[in-house]
Amino acid sequence: MIQSTDITKSDCEEMIRRFNYFSKHGISPDLARGKIVATLFFQPSTRTMNAFQMGMMRMGGGWLGVTGEESLSLAKGESFEDTIREYSCFSDIIVLRHQDDDSAERAAANSYVPILNGGSGSREHTLSCPWILLEILYYLKRPLDNLKIGIYGTPEINRVTKAMVPIFGFFNMELVIDDLGHFPLPKEVEEQAMSNGLKSLRYDKLDNFIGDVDALILTRGLQKGIIPADKFSKEKEELILKEYKPITVEHMQKLRDDAILFMIKPRIFEVDTAVDSDARATYSKREPYDLMAASILSYYLGIDVGE
Repeated sequence: MIQSTDITKSDCEEMIRRFNYFSKHGISPDLARGKIVATLFFQPSTRTMNAFQMGMMRMGGGWLGVTGEESLSLAKGESFEDTIREYSCFSDIIVLRHQDDDSAERAAANSYVPILNGGSGSREHTLSCPWILLEILYYLKRPLDNLKIGIYGTPEINRVTKAMVPIFGFFNMELVIDDLGHFPLPKEVEEQAMSNGLKSLRYDKLDNFIGDVDALILTRGLQKGIIPADKFSKEKEELILKEYKPITVEHMQKLRDDAILFMIKPRIFEVDTAVDSDARATYSKREPYDLMAASILSYYLGIDVGE
């Protein structure tokens, strides 16, 4: 799973089936006994790294991994490609996050085992595609087909948004975006989404659509730790800080009672803490990280989970 174009609708449907199975029957502690996931994280991570370590442990497997280069032979001059090759000898699947935009492709070309892209520079966080689908399904508790999704924030510079929007097309969703007037999706992302079957895509102000959506997704405003400071102008940062108005209790009063508020974490300033207690604020609830990770890992490891 290197980029979102690697994922088909049938892939998504099978991961959804596994997620529903695990939700109903639980995760067998023997499901992945003897299997190992390598979590190679050269950029900071709280959720992605821990979720996939947790998911493998829930299935009875193990994990090994790194956070940074300091303890690796990379510090001695070993190449990234050779490091990946070695870790693919130690593991059955690799979850990778690296600062280079082409890191996932380079890893896939040198690995003996599947690579799951958990963040390839500022280009894509491909794992977020099934991840967000499964969480929307979990919280809305209704089919994904024909949902109306709202996005608020900075989709142009958010690698999760760039990966997940084309996948929405498989489910004939409608998409409406408030990009603060300055940060639209890249054209190739829009075109891929429409090609995949997205019902519609338009830009508007949040107040004009917040009451109509099934799910409102907030992007992280700034991309500290993802986009290097020398590649993101101070002017753009100041523009975001000026234009990105945090979601407040007043916004939630406009959101439908059966809708959800989903956030691409971490939260820095994007939503007021007073919203946390709202039942629709999924980001502040216990999230099904183990179910999600087990569904994805078991699928890409080819493990039979039952019907």
